[in-house]
Amino acid sequence: MNPPSFISSIFSRITLRLAVVLAVFFGLLVTSSILIPIQLNTIEADSLKKLEDDHQRSAAILAVILSEPVWQITPEIAKQSSDVVFSNPNVSEIHVITLPDKKTFITNSRKDTQQGPYRTKSRTISHGEQVIGEVQLTFTEENMRTEIRDNFYRAIFVTATSFLLSVICIYIVLQWRLVRPIKDLIEKSDLLANGELNEVISFDRKDEIGHLAVSLEATRQALQRSFNELEIKNQQLLEYSGTLESKVRQRTQELENANHHLEAALASVNSAQNELARIERMAALGSMVAGVAHELNTPLGNCLLVASTLSDETRQIGKAMTDGTMRRSDLSHYVEAATESSKLLMRGLQQAAQLVGDFKQVAVDQSSAQRRKFTLVIVFQELAALLHSSLRKTPYTLELDIPDDIELDSYPGPLGQVFSNLVNNAVVHGLDGMSQGYMRCMARRQGDHVLIVFEDSGKGIPPNIIKRIFEPFFTTKFGKGGSGLGLSITFNIITNVLGGEIKVTSEPNHGARFEMSIPLVAPGSTEHVGQIIDT
Repeated sequence: MNPPSFISSIFSRITLRLAVVLAVFFGLLVTSSILIPIQLNTIEADSLKKLEDDHQRSAAILAVILSEPVWQITPEIAKQSSDVVFSNPNVSEIHVITLPDKKTFITNSRKDTQQGPYRTKSRTISHGEQVIGEVQLTFTEENMRTEIRDNFYRAIFVTATSFLLSVICIYIVLQWRLVRPIKDLIEKSDLLANGELNEVISFDRKDEIGHLAVSLEATRQALQRSFNELEIKNQQLLEYSGTLESKVRQRTQELENANHHLEAALASVNSAQNELARIERMAALGSMVAGVAHELNTPLGNCLLVASTLSDETRQIGKAMTDGTMRRSDLSHYVEAATESSKLLMRGLQQAAQLVGDFKQVAVDQSSAQRRKFTLVIVFQELAALLHSSLRKTPYTLELDIPDDIELDSYPGPLGQVFSNLVNNAVVHGLDGMSQGYMRCMARRQGDHVLIVFEDSGKGIPPNIIKRIFEPFFTTKFGKGGSGLGLSITFNIITNVLGGEIKVTSEPNHGARFEMSIPLVAPGSTEHVGQIIDT
């Protein structure tokens, strides 16, 4: 058990009577423990002073009364004279020597029957102005110590008796004036707690107990009034309970009808939502099909026209050769037509193949993506060098602001494709038609992610289309060479392959700003990328 809680448990079980007795007892004990040592020290100091005075006075008396016997060299008379002082029970030994020969004159001693400690004082014995001897008076402190001890025991006895009498008196007074009245009040309170409110609480006293009894009586009367009011309310509730059940059944029926209506409305809303989702999917599919058809129509139509023309030329040259009317000029004309047709066919088919390749990238075709550790600035510097050949034909510049300490464990191929798509998007859409402009790519490390910011000084993105720029086939140059797939591919690579997020902000005539946050360690593995592509 915790010591503080144990002590608190003990204190909580102490009765009021015991608490008052303990308070008085400890109060007297503390007072006595302070006063008794002080009194004992005072008695000891007084006893020591009295003993010291007696010692000095006795030594002086001996020096006077022994002057004549020492001068006359009468040890018997000196011994009889010293018996007056030796009768003092504090005297332990009287030793007299003659001077200047320092021979023992008399010695009276009872050290063998006494206990120390001892104290000795010396006085010279003079006859006229001549020093004839020396008396050494030894006192013992045994009697003084015994007297001090007896006084201490008497003080302890008196104090203990005072304690006992005080406790008895306090106990009687507490029992008469406090404990018994409190017990009576407790019994009255128990009756109140049990709901017995008819017995009047009355104490003919003007002290705190009487005030407490008055308060309990007021509480009893208030409880009695409250119980009477509760009985009236209960009777009213019993009267209302008969009609309450019918009201509850009516309200329950109304709630059930409302729930049925809500369920029907919810089913209608869900059906409408599903229909809207289906319509949106069909609209997106129609838009995609229309975009694909429009983009493929031009190169494939040109190829069909050229192939048809080449087929006519081949049929004519074959007929001339069969009829034997073919001339050298006809063959040269055919060769020139075939060569030109082949060029046109190759150009158209290459455009169609490139467009189909862009369509395939909508699913983020990264089956050949290799995951490795690389430094971000090196990859972007290599890509900027590759794009320099096409950018130098334009009045636009590309700037890089990337620290050389940002290392990633990710897919540099898809990340490079994102960079290329953003550069091409800025040149084709943001900076198109401007006499000058710039593109800037910055990167900063943020914990376990890197923030890549690509911005340009172009025309910006109108507010009405900024939310649609990541949709497949959405472009403002539809039919003018724009496929609407670049930013869609970028979004899929950032979110699906690199495990990051991308957002765009723009103001008209103040350029566009793409912010991409990707983890330094890409999620998953190469096999995981393949699963994304398959799905």
